[in-house]
Amino acid sequence: MKLYEMNGIVYADNNDNEIIKIKQVYATNDYKLHLKFSTGEKKVYDAKSLIEQDGVFKKLKDIKLFKQAFIDYDTVVWNDLLDISPEFLYENSNNEIKKKDGRE
Repeated sequence: MKLYEMNGIVYADNNDNEIIKIKQVYATNDYKLHLKFSTGEKKVYDAKSLIEQDGVFKKLKDIKLFKQAFIDYDTVVWNDLLDISPEFLYENSNNEIKKKDGRE
């Protein structure tokens, strides 16, 4: 995997030359991010284990802050200090499961 910089952000090449981007994000009360990627895939990232570690992401235990997730430069950010790379989210998320009626 190689790294490259674009618009001041360092990305990891996922070896098929497709840049993975976040297109939609919705943060829930149970510390999950529902994501739609540039590949068209919908996945869910459970952020609980990340938040429980010591470090900058511990701030996201504040549910009001966590639910303020938005997209900037094709990835999820919370404020000027917290963001997660789209590649990390893609690799560490589970596919979104559809309900019996076909809804997600």
